Amino acid sequence: MNTFVYKKHRCIQPYFGLIAAILLFAYETRAQLTAPRYDERLLFRGMTGITFGGAQQEWNLSGFGNVLQQSGPVRLAVPLSNRILITVENSPAMTKLGTLTVQGIADTRASFSYVVPGDKLWINGGVSMPTGITELTHSQYEIATIVAQPAFNYYVPVFGQGLNGNVGFAYAYSYTRRFIIGLGASYLYKGEYVPVVIEGATEKLNYDPGDEISANAGFDYSTFSRNQRFSADMTVTNYLPDKVNNVKSFQSGMRYMLFLVYSIKDGATSHMFQLRSRIHSRNQIFSNGASTTFKSSQQVEATYRFSWLLGNWFSVGIPLEWKQYTGDQIPLGGSIIETGTAGVGSAGVDAGILFSQSASLSLTAKYGEGSVTINSTRYTVKGTEIGGGVRIQF
Repeated sequence: MNTFVYKKHRCIQPYFGLIAAILLFAYETRAQLTAPRYDERLLFRGMTGITFGGAQQEWNLSGFGNVLQQSGPVRLAVPLSNRILITVENSPAMTKLGTLTVQGIADTRASFSYVVPGDKLWINGGVSMPTGITELTHSQYEIATIVAQPAFNYYVPVFGQGLNGNVGFAYAYSYTRRFIIGLGASYLYKGEYVPVVIEGATEKLNYDPGDEISANAGFDYSTFSRNQRFSADMTVTNYLPDKVNNVKSFQSGMRYMLFLVYSIKDGATSHMFQLRSRIHSRNQIFSNGASTTFKSSQQVEATYRFSWLLGNWFSVGIPLEWKQYTGDQIPLGGSIIETGTAGVGSAGVDAGILFSQSASLSLTAKYGEGSVTINSTRYTVKGTEIGGGVRIQF
């Protein structure tokens, strides 16, 4: 009885936050629409343009092989008015393990941003159109499982996930000129798709991932001289149950994510420290009308970045990162397997070159190593990344 009550309240709690967020959204929208207008032409100044690039990422898993991915992300941003920005992005990619290859384009993402008059309320949303590859073979699905591991940070971790859409808002309030408070909420719809084709099966595996409801709050503080800045953001996400062929099968535990940033600027140099922590409550797996809970992944990521501006046209940066994850527990074949445990560190160098006010080039190189556990097998891993991008403003 106590367990049932606990689960019931745990599921209802985020909806109270969402209702409060909707009421705040309605009140602030009315207030902002009647507020004095500012120079709207400055809101999306410099945002119009196209960004395209290319990257090669390769991770070696000891005793398994090299998993290589080449990708070429493209992003187009166009303001439809002084207050509405539309972006469209996609990335062709090729992932390879030995002689086995998965290639194509990912799902196409179209997003919009609308800044309500008064410049404190931001409405955003978008649609991910199902242009990516689904219905993978069993061998392709095994590669996709490795590429999807967050510790590797492949640019295209998933090719296709069906039709998705989201809508949300963010509100910023200036408590003082140097202290800003923010609130937000969002809803993410996830459509049904077929991730893998099982040989010999009489019907397809129709997978319907659970929708997501999120609420967040944070603040941003800068010193009087603006050479130091500290910000914090807390996001709570509730996941609805996943379904396989319309039968409830799995539900991710509620996620609490804390993101901290501290930066120092000293003339032409700057230092930035980031800490991201994701805490998940236990996952639930449903079978024959009953549910069982299992441990879920807990994740911590720490990043330091040193930047140096060499004149008005050239900058260099040195990023350092450490990731420490515990694993998810998954029942398989009568036993419990663990996947996702990781301890990975990386270091790199990047550069930015400004050719003109409308054209810039970025270059990056990175090396990482550590260990990752996938399906109860621990691998020693080493990886490299080389890439670059060009941005052209219109």
